[in-house]
Amino acid sequence: MMHLKRLIIMAVFLVLHPPNARADLLPANGAETAANFAEISVLEDRARVTLEIDLGDVHGFLANAAEGDDPAGNLSERTGKAFEVFADGVALVPETVQLDVRNRKPRVTAFRPSYGLAPQDERSSQVIYVVLDYPFDHKPTEITFTPPLTSDGVPTVAIGVIFDHLGVAVTDYRYLSRPEVFYPNWNDPWYSRFENPNLTRHHKSALMSFVSVEPREVRHEVIFRLRDLEGWLDLKLGEGTVLSADVMAMVKQQAIDLFSHSNPLTIDGQEILPSSAKVEQLSVGVDGLKVLANPSETNRATAILGIVLSYPRNALPREFSLNWDLFTEETGTIPVQITDLAGAVPGQVTRDAPEITWKNYILQWNAPRTQPVTVATMRSISVPVLSLGLVFIGVCLAAFAWRNRPGHWQGWAVIALSICLVAGVLRTMTVEMTLPTKALRDTTAAAQVTEAIVSNLAIARLETQDLQFSKALRAFVRAETLQDVAAEIRRGLSVTLPSGATARIESTDALVVESIEPKADGGNRILARWDALVSGGHWGHMHRRIVSYRALIDVDRDADAWVLSGLTILETRMNSQPVPEGGNS
Repeated sequence: MMHLKRLIIMAVFLVLHPPNARADLLPANGAETAANFAEISVLEDRARVTLEIDLGDVHGFLANAAEGDDPAGNLSERTGKAFEVFADGVALVPETVQLDVRNRKPRVTAFRPSYGLAPQDERSSQVIYVVLDYPFDHKPTEITFTPPLTSDGVPTVAIGVIFDHLGVAVTDYRYLSRPEVFYPNWNDPWYSRFENPNLTRHHKSALMSFVSVEPREVRHEVIFRLRDLEGWLDLKLGEGTVLSADVMAMVKQQAIDLFSHSNPLTIDGQEILPSSAKVEQLSVGVDGLKVLANPSETNRATAILGIVLSYPRNALPREFSLNWDLFTEETGTIPVQITDLAGAVPGQVTRDAPEITWKNYILQWNAPRTQPVTVATMRSISVPVLSLGLVFIGVCLAAFAWRNRPGHWQGWAVIALSICLVAGVLRTMTVEMTLPTKALRDTTAAAQVTEAIVSNLAIARLETQDLQFSKALRAFVRAETLQDVAAEIRRGLSVTLPSGATARIESTDALVVESIEPKADGGNRILARWDALVSGGHWGHMHRRIVSYRALIDVDRDADAWVLSGLTILETRMNSQPVPEGGNS
């Protein structure tokens, strides 16, 4: 009741003191930060419009008062109802389901490197929250959504919007600034669409293929729906609409069996099978593609799956070809994106042209390899060179005097003694000399050794095969501790990104040596921290993050090189903010 009174008082003030109308002149981005927002769902028997109305824009959402009524009366009944919905040309009568004042709903905000975060400081922290239902008595073939407009067709307020049909996302964050016609596909909501091609989502196709060519691996990744998998296989799921986690586990294994022997991939003239495969449940929405961690229940009609097929390689291939054979009744064209070190190239396969090929045109590139750590570390000593020289001369003269005792040996002896006395006086005049040492005596040398080791660790993490991984480690890890170090690398340095991909380290920065301690065996223990720029992704979604590491690094000298003899990752902390350069997050 208090909220309703507050709403009425506030609305009366706005009606009597209406601010200037604002037109929607914004481009189709940043809609998630619009002052007013509409979440629209088309259900089996109605369209539901959930409005968040900025406290400064309530006037723009008030339906006109009936003829003869007080313009300031029945405000709660009229709030939001300037938003109109038509089904097959017939205006639907809105029903108010909920009306109150509440805090604004937080939404994922896209980061734009050129502009920074879209401004939000002009919005009211609280909103008028209105849920309106627009019932229809039959499933319409088209539905028109009309935002509040002036008599000239200009939007009275800016409205961000997102649509879904029967739980399937139809659009990303967009702006609604004119009447928009929606064509629902009641048999398969994935193919519901708007007449306006700008009102769409990132993943337009229900079936998409992505091939990634990396230094040590070729990956084939596919997004598909459960209902498409049911068209390829008899999954024996019965009539149920909700599937348990155990049933989905069996479905995933059947998907692996199917895709491992379908859509054959030929690399450098040889058709090969994947060495490993995994299937994840996915959600595709306004905040991108997300991996669902074993949900207890799955909606059979809307479930989306993603498979990752791995083909390890020792080097970049010269060429490959993909021959697609899994089509559906609705989809005769499959988008295929091929990504190599030079970037991503879109393509497609069709029933008539099911093959797509790639050739390696990268000329200036050297495969990264781990290297021995040959940082020179020296120990400085002060040598009184002048004093030693004078002492040597004095000794020579004394010896000469001794051999010539019958002559003037006393004089030579006095000269020799005098030279020795002068040498003693000049003993503070020294020259610094450096000698190789096994000890790390300063942070500069320790930082150089640590930086080289961290770089090698990043390169070793590129290896996807155990044998090649061990080979990469042997270049800078002591043989006796190689297995322990390898296990710690897998445990402590592995980072999983939001898409489920294991991150690859692109570069490191901000390395700081906190301390150096000598070990009983003659080696050194370094406590260091550093930042790593990591990247990775699946199914066309690239993520880049900054990860901060802190570790104990045991090193000792073996012949002319420093070797890693022990590793303990103390802390791994990921910066939640996406890195602006490269890919979406």
